[in-house]
Amino acid sequence: MPLSPIVRFGGGPRIDALRNELREWLAANLPDEFRRTAANPDYWPREGHERAVEFCQALHERGWFVPHWPAEFEGGGLGIVEQVVIREELAYAGAPVVNTNGVNMLAPVLFRFGTPEQQAEHLPKIARSERMWAQGYSEPEAGSDLAALRMTARRDGDDYILDGQKTWTSNGVLADWIFVLARTTPLGEKRQAGISFFLVDLDSPGITRRPIRSMTGYPTFAEEFFDGVRVPAANLVGGEGDGWKVAKALLVAERSNVTRAAQAQRYLDELVDWCHAQRGSSHDPLADPANRLALAHAVERVEVGRALSYRVAHQQAAGALDPALPSLSKLYHSELTAELRQLGATLLGPAGALMPDDPDAVLHGHFSEGLLLSLLHTIGGGTSEIQRDLISTTGLGLPR
Repeated sequence: MPLSPIVRFGGGPRIDALRNELREWLAANLPDEFRRTAANPDYWPREGHERAVEFCQALHERGWFVPHWPAEFEGGGLGIVEQVVIREELAYAGAPVVNTNGVNMLAPVLFRFGTPEQQAEHLPKIARSERMWAQGYSEPEAGSDLAALRMTARRDGDDYILDGQKTWTSNGVLADWIFVLARTTPLGEKRQAGISFFLVDLDSPGITRRPIRSMTGYPTFAEEFFDGVRVPAANLVGGEGDGWKVAKALLVAERSNVTRAAQAQRYLDELVDWCHAQRGSSHDPLADPANRLALAHAVERVEVGRALSYRVAHQQAAGALDPALPSLSKLYHSELTAELRQLGATLLGPAGALMPDDPDAVLHGHFSEGLLLSLLHTIGGGTSEIQRDLISTTGLGLPR
Protein backbone atom coordinates (compact mmCIF):
# COMPACT_ATOMS: atom_id res chain seq x y z
CA MET A 1 0.00 0.00 0.00
CA PRO A 2 1.41 3.47 -0.78
CA LEU A 3 1.94 6.05 1.91
CA SER A 4 -1.05 8.41 1.68
CA PRO A 5 -0.94 10.91 4.56
CA ILE A 6 -3.39 13.75 5.01
CA VAL A 7 -0.47 16.18 5.29
CA ARG A 8 2.68 15.64 3.21
CA PHE A 9 6.15 17.16 3.40
CA GLY A 10 7.64 18.59 0.23
CA GLY A 11 5.82 18.63 -3.06
CA GLY A 12 6.08 19.67 -6.67
CA PRO A 13 7.00 17.63 -9.73
CA ARG A 14 10.61 16.99 -8.67
CA ILE A 15 9.73 15.62 -5.21
CA ASP A 16 6.78 13.64 -6.58
CA ALA A 17 9.09 12.10 -9.19
CA LEU A 18 11.57 11.17 -6.44
CA ARG A 19 8.83 9.46 -4.41
CA ASN A 20 7.61 7.50 -7.41
CA GLU A 21 11.11 6.46 -8.47
CA LEU A 22 11.92 5.25 -4.96
CA ARG A 23 8.65 3.35 -4.65
CA GLU A 24 9.21 1.59 -7.96
CA TRP A 25 12.76 0.67 -6.98
CA LEU A 26 11.62 -0.68 -3.60
CA ALA A 27 8.88 -2.73 -5.24
CA ALA A 28 11.53 -4.40 -7.40
CA ASN A 29 14.44 -4.60 -4.95
CA LEU A 30 13.24 -4.80 -1.34
CA PRO A 31 13.40 -8.47 -0.24
CA ASP A 32 10.19 -9.83 1.29
CA GLU A 33 11.96 -10.70 4.55
CA PHE A 34 12.35 -6.98 5.26
CA ARG A 35 8.79 -5.92 4.48
CA ARG A 36 7.29 -7.32 7.65
CA THR A 37 9.50 -6.61 10.64
CA ALA A 38 9.25 -4.19 13.54
CA ALA A 39 12.84 -4.63 14.74
CA ASN A 40 15.88 -2.46 14.18
CA PRO A 41 18.20 -4.38 11.78
CA ASP A 42 21.14 -3.45 14.01
CA TYR A 43 19.65 -5.88 16.55
CA TRP A 44 19.09 -8.85 14.24
CA PRO A 45 21.18 -12.03 14.22
CA ARG A 46 24.35 -11.54 12.22
CA GLU A 47 23.10 -13.28 9.06
CA GLY A 48 20.01 -11.08 8.80
CA HIS A 49 22.03 -7.99 9.61
CA GLU A 50 24.49 -8.77 6.84
CA ARG A 51 21.65 -9.08 4.32
CA ALA A 52 20.33 -5.72 5.53
CA VAL A 53 23.81 -4.25 5.00
CA GLU A 54 23.79 -5.51 1.41
CA PHE A 55 20.44 -3.82 0.85
CA CYS A 56 21.72 -0.53 2.29
CA GLN A 57 24.79 -0.73 0.05
CA ALA A 58 22.43 -1.03 -2.92
CA LEU A 59 20.62 2.06 -1.62
CA HIS A 60 23.97 3.82 -1.42
CA GLU A 61 24.67 3.07 -5.07
CA ARG A 62 21.48 4.96 -5.92
CA GLY A 63 22.48 7.90 -3.72
CA TRP A 64 19.62 7.22 -1.29
CA PHE A 65 21.34 5.94 1.84
CA VAL A 66 22.73 9.29 2.99
CA PRO A 67 21.12 11.51 0.35
CA HIS A 68 21.77 14.82 2.16
CA TRP A 69 25.53 14.30 2.65
CA PRO A 70 28.02 16.10 0.40
CA ALA A 71 29.27 14.06 -2.53
CA GLU A 72 32.88 14.25 -1.25
CA PHE A 73 31.82 11.96 1.62
CA GLU A 74 29.88 9.66 -0.73
CA GLY A 75 26.52 11.27 -0.05
CA GLY A 76 23.82 12.03 -2.58
CA GLY A 77 24.36 15.80 -2.48
CA LEU A 78 20.63 16.43 -1.98
CA GLY A 79 18.81 18.58 0.58
CA ILE A 80 16.96 17.94 3.82
CA VAL A 81 13.58 17.84 2.04
CA GLU A 82 14.76 14.99 -0.17
CA GLN A 83 16.29 13.23 2.81
CA VAL A 84 13.01 13.40 4.74
CA VAL A 85 11.03 12.12 1.75
CA ILE A 86 13.44 9.21 1.21
CA ARG A 87 13.54 8.23 4.90
CA GLU A 88 9.76 8.43 5.09
CA GLU A 89 9.22 6.15 2.12
CA LEU A 90 11.87 3.66 3.26
CA ALA A 91 10.34 3.43 6.73
CA TYR A 92 6.81 2.98 5.44
CA ALA A 93 7.94 0.21 3.10
CA GLY A 94 9.71 -1.59 5.96
CA ALA A 95 13.15 -1.18 4.41
CA PRO A 96 16.01 -1.86 6.84
CA VAL A 97 18.36 1.04 7.53
CA VAL A 98 21.45 -0.20 9.34
CA ASN A 99 24.01 1.64 11.45
CA THR A 100 21.64 4.28 12.78
CA ASN A 101 24.19 5.22 15.43
CA GLY A 102 26.71 6.00 12.73
CA VAL A 103 24.35 7.68 10.26
CA ASN A 104 22.00 9.60 12.55
CA MET A 105 24.18 10.33 15.56
CA LEU A 106 27.91 10.25 14.93
CA ALA A 107 27.98 11.60 11.38
CA PRO A 108 26.29 14.95 12.21
CA VAL A 109 28.77 15.36 15.07
CA LEU A 110 31.74 14.67 12.79
CA PHE A 111 30.44 17.16 10.24
CA ARG A 112 30.27 19.79 12.97
CA PHE A 113 33.17 18.98 15.31
CA GLY A 114 35.36 16.43 13.52
CA THR A 115 38.78 17.14 12.08
CA PRO A 116 39.27 16.75 8.31
CA GLU A 117 41.18 13.55 9.05
CA GLN A 118 38.35 12.13 11.17
CA GLN A 119 35.80 13.01 8.52
CA ALA A 120 37.84 11.43 5.74
CA GLU A 121 38.46 8.28 7.78
CA HIS A 122 34.96 7.58 9.07
CA LEU A 123 32.26 9.27 6.98
CA PRO A 124 32.80 7.35 3.70
CA LYS A 125 32.83 4.04 5.59
CA ILE A 126 29.53 4.97 7.26
CA ALA A 127 28.05 5.92 3.88
CA ARG A 128 29.10 2.55 2.44
CA SER A 129 27.83 0.62 5.51
CA GLU A 130 31.33 -0.72 6.01
CA ARG A 131 31.85 0.43 9.60
CA MET A 132 29.13 -0.17 12.20
CA TRP A 133 28.98 2.06 15.29
CA ALA A 134 27.83 1.61 18.88
CA GLN A 135 26.88 4.36 21.31
CA GLY A 136 28.87 4.23 24.56
CA TYR A 137 27.11 6.63 26.91
CA SER A 138 25.35 4.74 29.70
CA GLU A 139 27.18 3.16 32.62
CA PRO A 140 25.93 1.06 35.54
CA GLU A 141 25.40 4.22 37.62
CA ALA A 142 25.02 6.78 34.82
CA GLY A 143 22.01 6.37 32.57
CA SER A 144 19.51 9.20 32.57
CA ASP A 145 21.95 11.06 34.82
CA LEU A 146 24.67 10.92 32.20
CA ALA A 147 26.88 13.49 33.93
CA ALA A 148 27.50 10.90 36.68
CA LEU A 149 29.65 8.80 34.34
CA ARG A 150 32.88 7.38 35.77
CA MET A 151 34.87 6.08 32.81
CA THR A 152 38.26 7.81 32.83
CA ALA A 153 40.62 8.80 30.04
CA ARG A 154 44.20 9.65 31.01
CA ARG A 155 46.60 11.29 28.54
CA ASP A 156 49.79 9.31 27.94
CA GLY A 157 51.92 10.73 25.14
CA ASP A 158 50.08 10.44 21.84
CA ASP A 159 47.35 8.28 23.40
CA TYR A 160 44.63 8.35 26.00
CA ILE A 161 44.21 5.35 28.30
CA LEU A 162 40.55 4.47 28.96
CA ASP A 163 39.34 2.55 31.99
CA GLY A 164 35.77 1.81 33.03
CA GLN A 165 32.54 0.19 31.87
CA LYS A 166 29.72 0.99 29.46
CA THR A 167 26.37 -0.79 29.49
CA TRP A 168 23.04 -0.84 27.63
CA THR A 169 25.13 -0.04 24.58
CA SER A 170 23.03 0.37 21.43
CA ASN A 171 24.29 -1.91 18.63
CA GLY A 172 27.06 -3.07 20.95
CA VAL A 173 26.96 -6.64 19.64
CA LEU A 174 27.50 -6.08 15.90
CA ALA A 175 29.42 -2.78 15.94
CA ASP A 176 33.03 -2.38 14.80
CA TRP A 177 33.65 0.96 16.57
CA ILE A 178 32.12 2.80 19.49
CA PHE A 179 31.94 6.49 20.43
CA VAL A 180 32.27 6.98 24.16
CA LEU A 181 32.19 9.69 26.79
CA ALA A 182 34.95 9.57 29.41
CA ARG A 183 36.27 11.84 32.15
CA THR A 184 39.55 13.53 31.36
CA THR A 185 39.44 15.51 34.62
CA PRO A 186 38.02 14.37 37.99
CA LEU A 187 34.37 14.86 38.87
CA GLY A 188 33.94 18.39 40.20
CA GLU A 189 31.19 20.71 41.31
CA LYS A 190 30.04 21.20 37.72
CA ARG A 191 29.62 17.57 36.71
CA GLN A 192 29.34 18.23 32.98
CA ALA A 193 32.86 19.69 32.90
CA GLY A 194 35.87 17.51 32.21
CA ILE A 195 34.07 15.02 29.93
CA SER A 196 35.54 14.18 26.52
CA PHE A 197 34.27 12.37 23.42
CA PHE A 198 36.34 9.56 21.86
CA LEU A 199 36.16 7.26 18.85
CA VAL A 200 37.30 3.76 19.78
CA ASP A 201 38.00 0.66 17.69
CA LEU A 202 36.23 -2.21 19.47
CA ASP A 203 39.05 -4.57 18.48
CA SER A 204 41.46 -2.56 20.64
CA PRO A 205 43.33 -4.64 23.25
CA GLY A 206 41.76 -4.39 26.69
CA ILE A 207 38.09 -4.33 25.61
CA THR A 208 35.76 -7.14 26.71
CA ARG A 209 32.29 -7.21 25.18
CA ARG A 210 29.25 -9.07 26.51
CA PRO A 211 25.80 -9.18 24.84
CA ILE A 212 22.61 -8.33 26.78
CA ARG A 213 19.52 -10.19 25.55
CA SER A 214 16.23 -8.29 25.59
CA MET A 215 12.64 -9.47 26.08
CA THR A 216 12.25 -9.95 22.32
CA GLY A 217 15.03 -12.55 22.28
CA TYR A 218 17.41 -10.29 20.37
CA PRO A 219 20.81 -9.46 21.87
CA THR A 220 19.69 -5.84 21.66
CA PHE A 221 22.39 -4.29 23.81
CA ALA A 222 25.86 -5.07 25.09
CA GLU A 223 28.17 -4.05 27.89
CA GLU A 224 31.86 -3.30 27.45
CA PHE A 225 34.72 -3.34 29.93
CA PHE A 226 37.70 -1.09 29.22
CA ASP A 227 40.93 -2.13 30.94
CA GLY A 228 43.83 0.14 30.03
CA VAL A 229 42.59 0.65 26.47
CA ARG A 230 44.90 2.85 24.41
CA VAL A 231 43.11 5.28 22.10
CA PRO A 232 45.06 7.64 19.83
CA ALA A 233 44.69 11.30 20.80
CA ALA A 234 43.70 11.87 17.16
CA ASN A 235 40.44 10.08 18.01
CA LEU A 236 39.33 12.83 20.38
CA VAL A 237 36.37 14.70 18.86
CA GLY A 238 36.29 18.38 19.78
CA GLY A 239 38.72 19.61 22.40
CA GLU A 240 39.55 17.87 25.65
CA GLY A 241 36.72 18.59 28.08
CA ASP A 242 34.26 19.47 25.28
CA GLY A 243 32.51 16.10 25.40
CA TRP A 244 29.32 17.39 26.98
CA LYS A 245 28.87 19.95 24.21
CA VAL A 246 29.49 17.27 21.58
CA ALA A 247 27.14 14.82 23.32
CA LYS A 248 24.31 17.36 23.46
CA ALA A 249 24.71 18.10 19.76
CA LEU A 250 24.61 14.37 19.02
CA LEU A 251 21.36 13.83 20.92
CA VAL A 252 19.66 16.66 19.02
CA ALA A 253 20.86 15.57 15.58
CA GLU A 254 18.34 13.89 13.30
CA ARG A 255 15.49 13.95 15.81
CA SER A 256 12.77 14.84 13.34
CA ASN A 257 11.55 11.25 13.92
CA VAL A 258 10.09 11.10 10.42
CA THR A 259 11.06 7.42 10.33
CA ARG A 260 9.00 6.71 13.44
CA ALA A 261 6.11 8.76 12.02
CA ALA A 262 6.09 6.70 8.82
CA GLN A 263 6.33 3.45 10.77
CA ALA A 264 3.38 4.54 12.91
CA GLN A 265 1.35 5.17 9.75
CA ARG A 266 2.27 1.72 8.44
CA TYR A 267 1.20 0.01 11.68
CA LEU A 268 -2.08 1.92 11.70
CA ASP A 269 -2.84 1.21 8.04
CA GLU A 270 -2.19 -2.51 8.48
CA LEU A 271 -4.35 -2.62 11.60
CA VAL A 272 -7.26 -0.80 9.92
CA ASP A 273 -7.07 -3.07 6.86
CA TRP A 274 -7.10 -6.15 9.11
CA CYS A 275 -10.11 -4.84 11.03
CA HIS A 276 -12.03 -4.28 7.78
CA ALA A 277 -11.19 -7.83 6.72
CA GLN A 278 -12.86 -9.13 9.91
CA ARG A 279 -16.24 -7.47 9.22
CA GLY A 280 -19.06 -9.93 9.80
CA SER A 281 -16.82 -12.53 11.45
CA SER A 282 -17.06 -13.82 15.03
CA HIS A 283 -14.16 -11.52 15.87
CA ASP A 284 -15.18 -8.19 14.35
CA PRO A 285 -13.39 -5.40 16.24
CA LEU A 286 -15.31 -2.69 14.39
CA ALA A 287 -18.60 -3.97 15.83
CA ASP A 288 -17.59 -2.35 19.10
CA PRO A 289 -18.02 1.46 19.02
CA ALA A 290 -15.19 1.81 21.54
CA ASN A 291 -12.78 0.20 19.08
CA ARG A 292 -13.92 2.46 16.24
CA LEU A 293 -13.37 5.48 18.47
CA ALA A 294 -9.91 4.22 19.47
CA LEU A 295 -8.91 3.84 15.82
CA ALA A 296 -10.20 7.31 14.99
CA HIS A 297 -8.16 8.71 17.86
CA ALA A 298 -5.12 6.84 16.53
CA VAL A 299 -5.58 8.49 13.13
CA GLU A 300 -5.47 11.89 14.84
CA ARG A 301 -2.39 10.97 16.83
CA VAL A 302 -0.49 9.68 13.80
CA GLU A 303 -1.28 12.77 11.73
CA VAL A 304 -0.15 15.07 14.55
CA GLY A 305 3.05 13.07 14.90
CA ARG A 306 3.82 13.37 11.20
CA ALA A 307 3.13 17.11 11.24
CA LEU A 308 5.45 17.46 14.23
CA SER A 309 8.19 15.57 12.38
CA TYR A 310 7.73 17.78 9.35
CA ARG A 311 8.02 20.87 11.51
CA VAL A 312 11.36 19.71 12.92
CA ALA A 313 12.62 18.92 9.42
CA HIS A 314 11.41 22.29 8.09
CA GLN A 315 13.25 24.15 10.84
CA GLN A 316 16.38 22.05 10.25
CA ALA A 317 16.25 22.93 6.56
CA ALA A 318 15.90 26.61 7.46
CA GLY A 319 18.76 26.43 9.96
CA ALA A 320 16.57 27.73 12.79
CA LEU A 321 15.64 24.78 14.99
CA ASP A 322 13.68 25.45 18.18
CA PRO A 323 15.89 23.73 20.80
CA ALA A 324 12.89 22.20 22.60
CA LEU A 325 11.28 20.78 19.45
CA PRO A 326 13.50 17.67 19.06
CA SER A 327 12.70 16.64 22.64
CA LEU A 328 9.00 17.19 21.99
CA SER A 329 9.17 15.07 18.85
CA LYS A 330 11.09 12.31 20.59
CA LEU A 331 8.67 12.22 23.51
CA TYR A 332 5.59 12.27 21.28
CA HIS A 333 6.73 9.44 19.02
CA SER A 334 7.99 7.27 21.87
CA GLU A 335 4.57 7.36 23.48
CA LEU A 336 2.66 7.15 20.18
CA THR A 337 4.58 3.99 19.28
CA ALA A 338 3.63 2.37 22.57
CA GLU A 339 -0.01 3.43 22.20
CA LEU A 340 -0.32 1.98 18.68
CA ARG A 341 1.30 -1.31 19.62
CA GLN A 342 -1.00 -1.62 22.65
CA LEU A 343 -4.05 -0.82 20.54
CA GLY A 344 -3.05 -3.42 17.99
CA ALA A 345 -2.45 -6.10 20.59
CA THR A 346 -5.87 -5.36 22.10
CA LEU A 347 -7.80 -5.45 18.82
CA LEU A 348 -6.07 -8.60 17.58
CA GLY A 349 -7.10 -10.50 20.70
CA PRO A 350 -5.18 -13.56 21.95
CA ALA A 351 -3.45 -14.01 18.57
CA GLY A 352 -1.99 -10.54 19.04
CA ALA A 353 0.30 -11.95 21.73
CA LEU A 354 2.05 -14.34 19.32
CA MET A 355 5.60 -13.45 18.27
CA PRO A 356 6.76 -13.31 14.62
CA ASP A 357 8.29 -16.80 14.65
CA ASP A 358 4.91 -18.39 15.54
CA PRO A 359 3.13 -19.76 12.43
CA ASP A 360 -0.22 -18.53 13.79
CA ALA A 361 0.99 -14.95 14.39
CA VAL A 362 -1.35 -12.26 13.06
CA LEU A 363 0.07 -9.43 10.93
CA HIS A 364 3.47 -11.11 11.11
CA GLY A 365 3.72 -10.48 14.84
CA HIS A 366 4.22 -6.74 14.32
CA PHE A 367 2.22 -5.72 17.32
CA SER A 368 3.35 -8.35 19.80
CA GLU A 369 7.03 -7.83 19.08
CA GLY A 370 6.53 -4.11 18.64
CA LEU A 371 4.85 -3.78 22.02
CA LEU A 372 7.98 -5.15 23.68
CA LEU A 373 10.26 -2.96 21.57
CA SER A 374 8.19 0.14 22.31
CA LEU A 375 9.35 0.00 25.91
CA LEU A 376 12.88 0.66 24.67
CA HIS A 377 11.83 3.88 22.96
CA THR A 378 10.65 5.48 26.19
CA ILE A 379 14.10 4.89 27.72
CA GLY A 380 16.75 4.84 24.97
CA GLY A 381 18.09 8.12 23.64
CA GLY A 382 16.84 9.95 26.72
CA THR A 383 13.92 8.81 28.83
CA SER A 384 10.47 10.34 28.46
CA GLU A 385 10.96 11.95 31.87
CA ILE A 386 14.18 13.61 30.70
CA GLN A 387 12.41 14.87 27.55
CA ARG A 388 9.66 16.44 29.65
CA ASP A 389 12.29 18.15 31.77
CA LEU A 390 14.03 19.53 28.67
CA ILE A 391 10.75 20.75 27.20
CA SER A 392 9.84 22.55 30.42
CA THR A 393 13.23 24.23 30.89
CA THR A 394 14.41 24.80 27.31
CA GLY A 395 11.02 25.35 25.72
CA LEU A 396 8.96 26.96 28.45
CA GLY A 397 11.72 28.64 30.43
CA LEU A 398 10.66 27.02 33.72
CA PRO A 399 13.22 26.76 36.54
CA ARG A 400 15.04 23.50 37.08
